[in-house]
Amino acid sequence: MFSRWTQFLRQWIDDPRFRENQRVRLGIYIGLGVAMFLLLLGSVLPPRYQFTVGQTSPVTIVAPITAVDTVATKEAQEAAANRVQPQYTQSASVETKALQTLDSLFQTASQLAGDKNLTLSEKLATLTASAPKGVSSSTLQPLLTMSPQQVEVVQSVSERIVRDLLGAPFYKESLQEAQLLVDQQIVKYDLGRQSSLIVQDLVVSVLQPNMIYNQAATEAAKKAAERSVGDVYIHQGDVIVPKNGVVTQSVIDRMKDVGLYGNQHDYGMVLGFMAFVLISIGSLAAYIERRPPRRRLDNLMLLVTALVLLLMGIMISVTKDFMTAGAPTSAAYLEPVAVGSMLLAVLTDSSLAVVASFFVSLWFGAALGFNYWYAFIGFLSALVGAYSVAKVTHRGTFMRAGFLVAGINLLSILAMHLLQADNSADFRSFSLHAGLGLLNGVLCAVLTMGILPFFESAFGLLTAIRLLELSNPNNPLLRKVLLEAPGTYHHSLIVGNLAEAAAEIVGADPLICRVGAYYHDVGKTRRPLFFVENQMTKENPHEKIAPSLSHLIITSHVSDGLEMLQKAGLPKPIRDICATHHGTTILWYFYNKAKEQDKNGVVKIDDFRYPGPKPKTRECAIVMICDAVEAAVRSMSKPTPNRVEGVIRKIIRDRLQDGQLDECDLTLQDLDVMVPAFMKTLKGIYHARIEYPDPDKIRKEIAK
Repeated sequence: MFSRWTQFLRQWIDDPRFRENQRVRLGIYIGLGVAMFLLLLGSVLPPRYQFTVGQTSPVTIVAPITAVDTVATKEAQEAAANRVQPQYTQSASVETKALQTLDSLFQTASQLAGDKNLTLSEKLATLTASAPKGVSSSTLQPLLTMSPQQVEVVQSVSERIVRDLLGAPFYKESLQEAQLLVDQQIVKYDLGRQSSLIVQDLVVSVLQPNMIYNQAATEAAKKAAERSVGDVYIHQGDVIVPKNGVVTQSVIDRMKDVGLYGNQHDYGMVLGFMAFVLISIGSLAAYIERRPPRRRLDNLMLLVTALVLLLMGIMISVTKDFMTAGAPTSAAYLEPVAVGSMLLAVLTDSSLAVVASFFVSLWFGAALGFNYWYAFIGFLSALVGAYSVAKVTHRGTFMRAGFLVAGINLLSILAMHLLQADNSADFRSFSLHAGLGLLNGVLCAVLTMGILPFFESAFGLLTAIRLLELSNPNNPLLRKVLLEAPGTYHHSLIVGNLAEAAAEIVGADPLICRVGAYYHDVGKTRRPLFFVENQMTKENPHEKIAPSLSHLIITSHVSDGLEMLQKAGLPKPIRDICATHHGTTILWYFYNKAKEQDKNGVVKIDDFRYPGPKPKTRECAIVMICDAVEAAVRSMSKPTPNRVEGVIRKIIRDRLQDGQLDECDLTLQDLDVMVPAFMKTLKGIYHARIEYPDPDKIRKEIAK
């Protein structure tokens, strides 16, 4: 069941309708954007808690942002307002009223003193009725018996003291000390004991507070005091409640302030992050679509790129979830951002890996509170990782790349530490971060080596590692060719050398050319003796069969090879080389033979063509030319350099004239510079050798 599903998947992803469909391409971009938004939204938005007072917090909760502590700010403002003294307004009418009361009293006393019709007791009763409350009879009675001059002195002193006391602020509290204040004023005047007592009693009786409470001014002063108090802040990174700490109302209030309490998210942040992801994916898509045609990604490789980015999104989300669950913030230094760039560098190319890693680093920084430092460190490690695996020759390359990533992580963390204002206070924290940065490099290498085979097998991708594994002579197919068709095996090795040399000259992939050449003739193992390079005797089976049957047997090695490669699970680029290494060329030998035997003139030249298709890539075209060149040079009796070069150029010219190279992007200049590369390689293979003497013949001559 699994193998059937795998076969169906391979057929689907190899289908040109999938690889080149623009709707599928647009769907991949949209799917990537939606998936990244949903994956990272929970990481970008602050977590939400719904604790109750008295509950124990299962995690350490820190402030994700800097925000105003509303409760602490309100308490500070209230304290400042409470320190404001009540505001009073001095009233002049109090003094005026007191003076009028005294004046009325003394006038009444003067009138009563001169009235002969009233008795003293009647006068005293009348005066008492008009006097202020609190004035005793012992004070009023002398006023009725004193001379007018004495009364005038008492009145004058009393009024002066009232003016002195009520001309200045006189509070309610001052009223409690009125007698003392009046005594302090009386000593300034030369009065007798009786007059002093009268002045004291009268003045005290008319004194009232002249400072009236002003509520509006008091409230304004309190408001001003509140405004003068600055906001109290909860700073980003402040611990709101530690792990296993008790949640109080104060904790809940602080969580509300930093947006960690309740179940209502900030929809402004949701829309902002949506725009952030849209811009990121759009920019990445613009870069991919504007790449040169030779480096263009088909839909399969675009899907693989999207899956790698989604994998990085999952890693970022998991890291943030661990930190939210209580892991220390230093866990962010373990995030293997370089894994994505290393995978893309191996699966596609390093330039795409660098651009993609830039956006992955931005997403990483966004998930960790839009922290610039995390994004900076992540991008540097991804950059080094991408360029470190640009040319993979063995799996040890990944470990070397991991060490380089660890080194750049250490330098980045050191730079961040030195740029801090107090970089000598927390050496322990720096040591922890540096250690995690070094471990991050090793983790990136291990994860890349572990994940890469999944992409290779699931999507049939041809990476440098996969190619090196396929070039191993112990591969079952290559060993089958070696044992059952040794001539074909040797021919394939030489074609591989020629193709690799030509690919290096024209900028094609040398490794694909070499490995593709190794497998291009595996179909000959079905009937090895029908191919001249495997015939150990002079007997040729084609001499006993019709040319049409010979044509069928010879051309079937292409379809047989494709079937064998498909069954073995070899990637599409290798199968394409096998399918196109003859294109639609003509089997001239059997066509001429059939034409000689044809008496009715029914033989058609198209009946003796290979079924094709024609090469569509540079690598396929190079292997086609090299296959023909090796066979032609091998058949030459005297392969001198001039003759070899002439044969090579004739083969290239024939392929051009026959239209075999119309569908690939090899230029005439490419074809021209390939000739010296062929000559140099063939010179090393078919070089001249001296003829060594026969030892038996020499012994016989010596014996004679």
